[in-house]
Amino acid sequence: MRTLLVSHLFDALVRMLAWRNLKGDRFGTLAAILGVALGAATVNVVVVLDVNTMKVEAGQWASNPELPSPPDTVGLRGLRSDGSVVVAQSARQATHEDYEVMRSAIRLGSLSAFLVGALIVFFTFGVVVDRRRREVALLRSLGALPRQVAAIFLREAVIIGLVGAALGFLLTIPMAYGAAAAGITTTGRARIALGAVSFPWGRMALVSAIGAGMAVLGVLRPVRDVLRLDVPSALRPRFLEGQGARDAARRTKGITLIALPFMMLVYVLMRPFFRRALPSLTFFVIEAGFVCLAFLTTLLLVPELVRRLGGLIVRSLPGARSAERLLTQRRIEHLGHELAWSVSGVMMVFALLLALHIATYGLKHEVVVWARDALAGELFVVPVDGRSRADRVTSALPPDELVVPLTTRTPWPNAIEAASPADLAALAENNRRPDLAALARRLGPGKIVLSKMMSRRFRVKEGDRLELSGRGGTRALSIVAVTDGLGFTPVPAPYRNAKTYGLIDVADADLIAPYAASIGAQAILAHGASPVVSRWLGAVRRARQEPGLRYLDAPLYRKLRIDETDKDFLIFDLILLLTSALAALGIANQLILSVRARAREIALYRVLGMTVRQVRLMVLMEGAFVGLLGGGLAAVLGVPLGYAAVGSLKAVSAFEVDFHLPPLYVPLTIAASVVIALFASLYPASRAAGTDSAESVHYE
Repeated sequence: MRTLLVSHLFDALVRMLAWRNLKGDRFGTLAAILGVALGAATVNVVVVLDVNTMKVEAGQWASNPELPSPPDTVGLRGLRSDGSVVVAQSARQATHEDYEVMRSAIRLGSLSAFLVGALIVFFTFGVVVDRRRREVALLRSLGALPRQVAAIFLREAVIIGLVGAALGFLLTIPMAYGAAAAGITTTGRARIALGAVSFPWGRMALVSAIGAGMAVLGVLRPVRDVLRLDVPSALRPRFLEGQGARDAARRTKGITLIALPFMMLVYVLMRPFFRRALPSLTFFVIEAGFVCLAFLTTLLLVPELVRRLGGLIVRSLPGARSAERLLTQRRIEHLGHELAWSVSGVMMVFALLLALHIATYGLKHEVVVWARDALAGELFVVPVDGRSRADRVTSALPPDELVVPLTTRTPWPNAIEAASPADLAALAENNRRPDLAALARRLGPGKIVLSKMMSRRFRVKEGDRLELSGRGGTRALSIVAVTDGLGFTPVPAPYRNAKTYGLIDVADADLIAPYAASIGAQAILAHGASPVVSRWLGAVRRARQEPGLRYLDAPLYRKLRIDETDKDFLIFDLILLLTSALAALGIANQLILSVRARAREIALYRVLGMTVRQVRLMVLMEGAFVGLLGGGLAAVLGVPLGYAAVGSLKAVSAFEVDFHLPPLYVPLTIAASVVIALFASLYPASRAAGTDSAESVHYE
């Protein structure tokens, strides 16, 4: 009976201690709750945007070729030189190839916020539980059962998980509306109307539930370690301890050190095989899996890197040897593993940020290079509706103005237009491109020039044939060239679709007459002997006065496409903004917990003569170290990650992307990580500076 009564008393004590601990460590509790909430909310926002993006695009044939009513356009069929039929890439695959890869990358990117939130939860429980070792030992010595002690921390984890999951679920709603209002989607091709936003409540609840489970998982390992502790050792005075700290520093086993280079070697050796043998999306998923494993392996290496590199970094910094600097150096050398969680968060966030900017820069550079070759120095006058025509403007130009009239394109996905080979050759010669002029002269009746994307889609090349059929008749046209330098005209379409077209002789325009406006409906103007600006301004003014016409030149088209690329990647900026906020929260949480654990140590420094400024500077130096080492590791990891991202884009998308690393990207990454870490350190530094020096005379 007595044992049963004691058991009931301890059960009541469990509930009381759980609430007391949560209220007593408000900042740590708030950080853990926000870690769960923001991690789950980020994933949920991506899920909501993806569902609504697909719903908007489902009603448009250009983005959903499975609609039952395809556009009225010409039919195309590839033929080999021996007459065999080529199986072309489907319109659906051509439409979704780039964007499916991008949507997969967005979903994986959202997991970065979830992982940083998990790091905050795991670190918080790891430190808090370790700090309460004596409390646990005292409860055990008073007769508490192991399950009762474990229940204290499990109850805390459940409360944090449930509150964080509920908060993340609720935050998803305003965050999704805000993202939709900002024009953010998962493809960049559509806009979500605020009144039509729908929420997949079941999937959102599942993500939030996983976030709550993450909090419970975060406490299991610390609780297991505490339950195995030696009660007499835990109750000894602190100056007799030391082995525990040394054991805690050994977080990385030797085998982990070879895991990352081994994985890199596997990737290098197997990537060509995967690229040849697997479909695009499967290849991307496997490569993304390698990247995720590399991230997780790197996280295991961080504690060892912090401990080994930390002191070296602090010693190498310029400046005089001060007390706060020496104390920071010793702390990092002996207890640097405690900073590993914060360093890991900064490393992961800024590695992703650097890789994303490398990929974005590569895409923008591809647009600039392609526009330089395809657009040269021309001015395009294109109709934006079915009634307007460019020849209403070009007919009033001076006789010596070089004008290339074209038909409009047939509706996508089989975009064909017609022009005069002589006009195209004259334009190429005017642009000092004799190679393109020679290709233009190959064009004639019964012949066709394909863009690179059109050739890729129909799997044909120069020397093969493309059969064109429709209400204008059927004819097999010989492919005389594959180039993007002839006949391109800007169209309001996704980048891939705009680059997918064929060009036929005006003599064969009857084949596309039922589907396209006649010759002269759009035009290309080239600069002549007179000054370019003065000759074009008149045409531009007239184009503005003519309703339904639009003018574009190479710089403007490049700007539009670069803006479109920025819009495509806007959702990544949202993900990384939330992840950066979580990283800053993790740094502040780690330093606050550190300051609380070192209250007597800091108070002793004050008694020995350290000023408030020196104490504050000591904490700021720890924050700066976290930012510096995290940013440096982010650069080491982010550059190869960016290289892999560019390689994936080139392998599975329509973009001819090459790897470029602007010189400022690495130093800006490190500088940004240091700035965020210092900002996150301001509040912990203020708390440390306010430590009461009377604490130093307390005796345990």
